[in-house]
Amino acid sequence: MKELLNQMKVMEQEMESYEEQADYWTEEEHFDEAKAEQFSEQADVVYEALYKLFDKAAEKIVSITSGQVDKITAMKMIRCRRADVERIFA
Repeated sequence: MKELLNQMKVMEQEMESYEEQADYWTEEEHFDEAKAEQFSEQADVVYEALYKLFDKAAEKIVSITSGQVDKITAMKMIRCRRADVERIFA
């Protein structure tokens, strides 16, 4: 679980970097639609992989708690209470 949380953190930073680059290339003084689209597409690819990790982590929480925490609650925990989840699995 700890490894999943670390992977999510890395992927979130990577996605944020791609989004920042896409925004940079859409600004008037640097405008390059092709570059902006390229970075935006890369951010989308990372987002898809990140969503799969979120799903996997939620399934792991459901499994660890023998179903006492359902998947929807586990997803909310990961998204909204990440620091608490990381502390529990540290």
